[in-house]
Amino acid sequence: MEQWRKVLIAVAFSVAATVMAMVAMVLLTGEDIPWPFWVFTVICPACISAPISFVLVRQGEANRRLNQQLLLTQAELRAQVDRDHLTGVLNRAAFYSHAASYDADAPGCVLLSDIDHFKAINDRHGHAAGDHALRMVAHTLQAALRPTDLLGRVGGEEFAILLAEMPIPLALTIAERARGAIAALRVTTADGTPIPLSISIGIAPYDAGMSLDAALAQADGAMYDAKRSGRNRVLAAG
Repeated sequence: MEQWRKVLIAVAFSVAATVMAMVAMVLLTGEDIPWPFWVFTVICPACISAPISFVLVRQGEANRRLNQQLLLTQAELRAQVDRDHLTGVLNRAAFYSHAASYDADAPGCVLLSDIDHFKAINDRHGHAAGDHALRMVAHTLQAALRPTDLLGRVGGEEFAILLAEMPIPLALTIAERARGAIAALRVTTADGTPIPLSISIGIAPYDAGMSLDAALAQADGAMYDAKRSGRNRVLAAG
């Protein structure tokens, strides 16, 4: 319906312009123009402009749809570039890019988590089982976060998290809940062999203007303290 409205507007404009030209000629020359010529003045531009307008409107609509599809495709490609192909969370570069722009007034936190004994999972059960474990951990971590938080896979079995505007005590609670959810996962291989899963998490403050590398380094130190303390636990830096 919208297309036909545009065609009718174009035809009406063409007819009106031709009639106005005829009226101007009459006023300038003073000649009396017989009525068949007035009919021709209406029919001729209508017959010419209608098909041309229809083709142009159809082409314009097609171009608009193609442009929308192009924008959607570009958005999808940008999203794919930012995502880790295996887990679907942000990749390392995208996480650093998004987290580095954090400028909220309230302090935030960064978390660094590592799957415990991940090499043993690959060695004993194969890389397919390891990939499955990575996806399960990523999904569980993502489910524990808010839409405003960031989750990225920054290493082989390492995941970094930015909790926006989050004090350390509350971050510890969220991290502990995620750790418990992962420890409770029932992951098995294709033949039904159970795969025990757990993660160690380190937490550090990340305030606006603070170096992301420095904050992650503190979280990394806390994470390795958690591993040295027996793994499957959460520790805050300092």
